[in-house]
Amino acid sequence: MSASRAEPRQRAGGTRPGDVRQGTVPLLAGLLAGLLGAGWSVAAPAQVAGPPIRLTPDAAVEAPAPSRTAAPVPAPAVVPAYPPVVTPPPAVSPVVARPAPVVREPLGAPDPDGAGPLAGLQGLGSDPWRGIGRAELLPLIAALPVDTPSPTVKALERRLLLSAGSPAVATGELPPPRRLGALRIEKLARLGDPAGAADLAGLLPAALAADEPAARALTDAELVRGGLDCPRALARGKSFASAYWSKLALFCRARAGDRAGTDEALAGLRGNGRRSDTFLLVAEALAGAAPPPARSLSLQEDADGLALLLAAMRTARIGVPPDRLPLDKLPALAAIATNPAVDATTRAAAGERAAASLFLDARQLQDLYAQVPAVGDELLRVRDIARRDRGARTRALVHQAMAAAMDGRRRVALAGVAVELVDPRLRAGPVGGAAAGLLDSVSPTGDAAVLAPAAARLYYALGRLDQARRWHDLALRGGRSADTAWLWPLAVVATGQGSDLGAQDPRALTAWLDEALRGADTPARSRVAGQLALLQATGVAIPDEAWMAATDGAGPPSGSDAGVDPALWQRLGDAAAGGRIGETVAVALLLLGEAGPATLPPVVTARVAANLKAVGLEPDARALVREAMAAIAGPATPTSTAE
Repeated sequence: MSASRAEPRQRAGGTRPGDVRQGTVPLLAGLLAGLLGAGWSVAAPAQVAGPPIRLTPDAAVEAPAPSRTAAPVPAPAVVPAYPPVVTPPPAVSPVVARPAPVVREPLGAPDPDGAGPLAGLQGLGSDPWRGIGRAELLPLIAALPVDTPSPTVKALERRLLLSAGSPAVATGELPPPRRLGALRIEKLARLGDPAGAADLAGLLPAALAADEPAARALTDAELVRGGLDCPRALARGKSFASAYWSKLALFCRARAGDRAGTDEALAGLRGNGRRSDTFLLVAEALAGAAPPPARSLSLQEDADGLALLLAAMRTARIGVPPDRLPLDKLPALAAIATNPAVDATTRAAAGERAAASLFLDARQLQDLYAQVPAVGDELLRVRDIARRDRGARTRALVHQAMAAAMDGRRRVALAGVAVELVDPRLRAGPVGGAAAGLLDSVSPTGDAAVLAPAAARLYYALGRLDQARRWHDLALRGGRSADTAWLWPLAVVATGQGSDLGAQDPRALTAWLDEALRGADTPARSRVAGQLALLQATGVAIPDEAWMAATDGAGPPSGSDAGVDPALWQRLGDAAAGGRIGETVAVALLLLGEAGPATLPPVVTARVAANLKAVGLEPDARALVREAMAAIAGPATPTSTAE
């Protein structure tokens, strides 16, 4: 049975895989204890039995036309908690009517904002926007996700935005409210890539000069990263009259030690602004006044200029109380994590949350962990603490205990705790990378065999294949087990179906499936079905009997309860079948959304990956599948290696 069949089939009798078990993600607000104690539990991905769904593009479609009517594109959902939790939405049918017939319109010159630092194979080919017009493209770019925890999604989106290529403009089409170049610059900046945004702005100066949101987004990203070039930033704001640029000028003068210039700029702000303006209170401290109490400052009041406010607070040595953290603004948390006036424990919590969305890297996170103060004999009791608390402070204590440990058995146990404390959805990013930094100091020998399956899983998730293979071999030498069995499909997708893993050998698939299903409950079977869908998306043939065994006869997951927009679901296949690479990537990113492949139902990631592979982006497709597989490749309940 292939999940690429287009026609629905009657579902065979048998039990239906269970509904999604969603991990709870506590809101990190209020008292510091609440913030630091928040843990992330494993969310079992949704798998719903039903008619099989076509993963790859349709075989027969109309030839692509230069321009067509755009399908409605929803804005990405705002996710207040991190990592995002997927709530089962109302069911939607995966089979939708085909779009209206293609409307052909005469085209004018290409959009002038098609320059980009990446061209050809470095980008998305010589003509990524073939077959899609500018009016249809702009809403897609505006809706792209920015706060995803997926390294692959961010890398693919960055490549899309930096690729050279111009969409066609219909003859007589009115100029859009915002230019394509400005949207691309703003998205790159909000992704946390100010260097890429600045490179693109250098190629498209006119687009930046006419668009204040793009200019501010780039400046904010530089402020968060700490690499602001004041003369260049002030130059880009000359065309705009908002108070943001006056505040930026004051900040730059204060940072440069220009006391007279700071006083002059402050006088101007006093004359034009409200006395209660939060930035004005901080600006007075920059000019030499006593810093205001941190609790008197409202970060929400100055939300539009939050990055600038936080940079000024950092310069003025004003901290942020733990109960005032702007939890829904992840770049702002990165700025708070680098403010030395904030207490170290709060910085680690804010930094970990920012790193989960890739606004800090693993090295920066490790540095923050090292600064958290331990109390009493906490470093000796860290394994007991980890049983009760899975928050940032506990991870920091584990890192410090590991640095102080000399005994080999204790180091193995602590590395196991570090790996176990990583939320499965964050294995592929900086949080997982920080734990792997501890694991690097442990040798994959017999003394560490208990750690082998979890270590291999983490290294596979990060794409560190040499280390993953060594730990995987150690796990296999310890004998077959359910925990070891989960590694086989992850190894297949991570290594590119190496012949040594028998990816195309039906006996290897059967052996894994038998072990994974032995004693499996409904959620475990649901995860196995998700793994089958992901394997199939990378080219592994899944026979009928494998689907039947995994689903108790219900058949392949249909994706009917995946909660995706049916128009986007259909459009992805149409774009890939038409060879429209840029449109395929943009729609794929919208389907993945802020949640990313590690949190979405595997059938969604499988369809996205299959269509990316169809347009020649197999490495990106495989990386997405690897992230999704790593999140479900393991026991539903973490197995402690700390005993």
